[in-house]
Amino acid sequence: MPFADLGGFRLYFEEHGAGDPVIFLHGFSIDRRMWLPQVPAFETKYRVILPDAKGHGLSDAPPDAYSRADRVNDLLRFADTLKIERFDLVGLSMGGSTAIGFAMNHADRLRTLTLVSTGAAGYSPGKKFARLDDVGRKDGPEAAKEQWMRWSLAWYTQGERTTIRPLMEAMMHGYSGAVWKDKMRGKYPKENDLERVHTITTPTLIVAGELDRVFVPLAQQLHKRVQGSILRIYDGAGHMLNLEQPERFNRDLMAFLSGGLSA
Repeated sequence: MPFADLGGFRLYFEEHGAGDPVIFLHGFSIDRRMWLPQVPAFETKYRVILPDAKGHGLSDAPPDAYSRADRVNDLLRFADTLKIERFDLVGLSMGGSTAIGFAMNHADRLRTLTLVSTGAAGYSPGKKFARLDDVGRKDGPEAAKEQWMRWSLAWYTQGERTTIRPLMEAMMHGYSGAVWKDKMRGKYPKENDLERVHTITTPTLIVAGELDRVFVPLAQQLHKRVQGSILRIYDGAGHMLNLEQPERFNRDLMAFLSGGLSA
């Protein structure tokens, strides 16, 4: 099994295909498997690299260091360990936030940046997430994870979304709950991406689902601030739009990576 030793912990990752490297970063409490619908489309042309973030999937779950800055540093060391000098970076939600931080601090390492249903440092997704921390402190990490799963999986109980639920449930069941075990949770230095994203010069694609009410406004704000960025809002899609509308997502991302997607 492929692991990258980052000193004190290991990141699990999978690789498919050959060519220019594209690193895909997954969302919070899930893992690399969320990108499986993208593998067949991209492995014929690209070296597709799917890491599990620290504390997620099959990667190690150390007791602390789960800030956004830590994730950015993990990605830098991961790329260095694999001897990847420059790459295309795709991130969803938490992975998108990591990608933003990486683009602002290590632009020389990136060819392109794709933000999917992205989060951002300093952007609040609502009081519900803060309540999870209260549950974690009071009743423990497992209770917080169970509550998070109830909230998140409720979206996948109707129509075609039900086909996505088994994968989402499997990934979330496998999550370590590491952030709720971290004694530094809530104490890490604060960052505000919206004050700095105007410094991003990497060609950027921003994608969000119309029904993802929490993150569409952020996508629109980022589009205004990142000069030359391309924004796509998918009708009828929610947060996991790469799973909900894989054909359209694959087509747009392939066109963007090859320089054929216009604003």
